[in-house]
Amino acid sequence: MIHLLHYVNSYISSGGGEAEKESMYDIVMHHLTDHVISTGFIGKINEQYLSTKLFGIFDMRITRWVLMMWIAALLCLIVFIPIARKVKKAKNGSRSKWVNLWEVLISFVHDEVVEPNFDHHYVKKAMPYFCSIFFFVLFCNLLGMIPGMSTATGNLAVTGGLAMLTLAGMIGVGMIKQGPFGYWAGLVPHGVPAFVIPLMFPIEIIGLFIKPFALTIRLFANMTAGHVVIIIFLYLVMMFQSYWVGIGSVTGSLMIYLLELLVAFIQAYIFAVLSAMFIGSSMHAH
Repeated sequence: MIHLLHYVNSYISSGGGEAEKESMYDIVMHHLTDHVISTGFIGKINEQYLSTKLFGIFDMRITRWVLMMWIAALLCLIVFIPIARKVKKAKNGSRSKWVNLWEVLISFVHDEVVEPNFDHHYVKKAMPYFCSIFFFVLFCNLLGMIPGMSTATGNLAVTGGLAMLTLAGMIGVGMIKQGPFGYWAGLVPHGVPAFVIPLMFPIEIIGLFIKPFALTIRLFANMTAGHVVIIIFLYLVMMFQSYWVGIGSVTGSLMIYLLELLVAFIQAYIFAVLSAMFIGSSMHAH
């Protein structure tokens, strides 16, 4: 958004000369694609220490989305470690409104995400993972709403990595609970005629991998779409060069921005609850 506003300002101040050189496609792609940080302290680290690829293959330079994920993870530590200590010390419950706020969200994850999808004696074991996933995705989503920052969950590599954790959880938990043979044999529903099994098994394997793929695309698409709409609304100012269009564009952008704040919470919930459903269902055969 900051990038787009810069070009809006350039367009107005130069009478449309400089900003016309950058197309709508260029602005959108600059906002929605990752970039290696080349300035400041991190830029020096990238240039001096991380410029050579690891094993000649892996580019280890710090990009803006990597930085956003680090910030989101750091926020999780900064927020929840002190809260956990306060809750542990307060035997009768904390009276802090700050602590109570996060306890409400944690209770929401417990009641709406974990408990409906896991047997009662597995809920406590599953809570740390799903709280981590929910709040990490939530913080990534919200950081992207701050001007000058970007949305890490608007990257397929990030959402795909999170979805791969869900896939690993499905297979790992399923094999632990049912045994390796029992898990893979249990993919095919019981009672299916023997001659249908060779056809059903590949279908079930494909279905197993479609679930994390759907998680990847769902989170990526929803977090990307809102930002694209905001950019397009603001770009209308440059297209029409009208104050009236500018008022409508800014108003529309503000409305979409407020909607995106809601979407940030909803998508964190959807990702967490679908992951819980997939992993919880893997504990039992069809």
